[in-house]
Amino acid sequence: MEQQYPKRLIEVDLPIKRISAHARREKSIRHGHISTLHIWWARRPLAACRAVLCASLWPDPADTECPAAFHEAAKARMAAWAKEHLDLASEESWSRMVAVQKDPARLNDPEELRRLLLDFIADFANWDHSTNPYYLETARALTQAAHEALGGIPGTRPLVVDPFAGGGAIPLEALRVGGDAFASDLNPVAVLLNKVVLEYIPKYGERLAEEVRRWGEWIKEQAEQELAEFYPKDPDGATPIAYLWARTIQCEGPGCGAEVPLMRSLWLAKKKGRSVALKLVPRPRAKRVDFEIIENPKATEVGDGTVARGSATCPCCGYTTPVASVRKQLKARRGGAADARLFAVVTTRPGTQGRFYRLPTKRDTAAARAAAEELARREREHRGEMSLVPDEPLPPPGTLGFRLQPYGFEKWADIFTPRQLLLLSTLGKCINTAARKNEEAVSISLGLALGRTLDLNSSTSTWANTIEAICGANRAQNRMPMVWDFVEANPLGDAGGNWLAQVEWVARVIEHIAVSMIEGGTVEQSAAQRLPLPQDSAEALVTDPPYYDAFGYSDLSDFFLSWHKRYMPKSVLDRLEFSGCGTSPKSKEIVVNEQAEKDGRGPKDSRWFESQMAESFEKAREVIKPKGIAVIVFAHKQTSGWEALLKAVIDSGWIVTGSW
Repeated sequence: MEQQYPKRLIEVDLPIKRISAHARREKSIRHGHISTLHIWWARRPLAACRAVLCASLWPDPADTECPAAFHEAAKARMAAWAKEHLDLASEESWSRMVAVQKDPARLNDPEELRRLLLDFIADFANWDHSTNPYYLETARALTQAAHEALGGIPGTRPLVVDPFAGGGAIPLEALRVGGDAFASDLNPVAVLLNKVVLEYIPKYGERLAEEVRRWGEWIKEQAEQELAEFYPKDPDGATPIAYLWARTIQCEGPGCGAEVPLMRSLWLAKKKGRSVALKLVPRPRAKRVDFEIIENPKATEVGDGTVARGSATCPCCGYTTPVASVRKQLKARRGGAADARLFAVVTTRPGTQGRFYRLPTKRDTAAARAAAEELARREREHRGEMSLVPDEPLPPPGTLGFRLQPYGFEKWADIFTPRQLLLLSTLGKCINTAARKNEEAVSISLGLALGRTLDLNSSTSTWANTIEAICGANRAQNRMPMVWDFVEANPLGDAGGNWLAQVEWVARVIEHIAVSMIEGGTVEQSAAQRLPLPQDSAEALVTDPPYYDAFGYSDLSDFFLSWHKRYMPKSVLDRLEFSGCGTSPKSKEIVVNEQAEKDGRGPKDSRWFESQMAESFEKAREVIKPKGIAVIVFAHKQTSGWEALLKAVIDSGWIVTGSW
């Protein structure tokens, strides 16, 4: 006899407009949001994940196959919500809740009950309600009622599987709404993120945040002892918080030969009521360019930068060195980070607010030079299985998202200045020491703070003059572009780019998640094509698979992994799969990448994407119970990506019942 399948809410209706409004607002949420734990690409809004999971796990009460037990449980919960929590209702839900409050019998109408459940889902998508005890309790009760009504074993939770877990938004929300979660990913960085979110935080709770802060402070003290001389304070007590650098070339104009700093813009601060800029001062005889700082200039008083579309114009003679020559010169110097020109220093002053700008002094350049000498000394004396700083090669030229190789970047270490390398290797060493004295959860969490630190400390990090802050190298973009002028944070300073600030970001995420977690999930490293679960063991597949040719996840994540693996406890390292050169595994990664054959990972074309995605979905179909459901989130600008994904879904045997 054919099994009867009760439709889920998501197959019938979904309050898209309201969920989208909460998702848009969520972009401005910073402290405590999972996206601030560590960089991951193409993160999904928690609001949307939470809503989709509820609507996927709960049957539609108006469907003729909806179990009576769920219908009765939903009636009771929604009647209580309308009666007791009108103060939490949105404007859209309020009138329906008032009507039910006056006449609870309205919920005997299955369609009215459906509408109230959808109202609840839309309101629960609100970030402010994500840790509200009442919303959590109600959602979990409905999830449990649905699970048992659909044949689940009493006392167990419905298992939600995400074989492309990435940044962890979907499995996190599965736990939040009362499900169990199995999260797997091929990428080691994703596995580390999910370990913290789904296993460590539920296990240790807010105590983990306390330990991360305590050991973060200890690391800061240790690092300060080793590094303070390389980040000196100003004689007047001001503290440098950021150093602004520019790569340079030699002008190829006839008879010129001046050093040209490559700069996109001369603005240091460009805010309403606050502006600071640089003025170029050509010194043709000295074959260089000097600078002056001008406060509150008019726009007409600030000149253009020296570089546009890769070509560089000399302020001394006006000659424009073409992009091919710029590349050639930088290529000879491995990207030009190690001998870049320091052109400004951003400081804070005791007892005052805001940022202050000054020109660099001999003291500044001497400190950077001394740091380079100290790094060289440590590299000579270093003994270990891995080099002191990442000597792993960058992916081949032309790799999806990468624009660095034509300028001479060969190894991951080339992206950093010597002082940045000294800083990151020192922090990594301190985390290693802390790891020997701590539970695995603490050291991995501190490692995520290191990931945040290195994102703000590379020669592809930039100074955002409109907010006077450092923008990370990745910023969750799908590319690593060439950056002409870059910023270096002071990890010992008292501004947002310092080490303790990164520790605090991690601790706040831990605290926020811990409040709404009761049970943890399971995380494993696995290719989606080899999903390691038994047949018919899960209730739902909810996943956000790779976006065709939009993101080179493994290559981008090696920016972090090349450092992470240098501090990780051996117990963790032994459990993670690396390719032969110690970078993230790529042969099974399901992306379209025209350059993939250059380093032996095989052809990664549309056919590859289709076949491997179909294999993944077929494996997932075996794992999901016959009465289960799959929800696939996908975004792509071109029809080719959609065609490949939909073909994979159909070829793997799924029955498509709807789309939003």
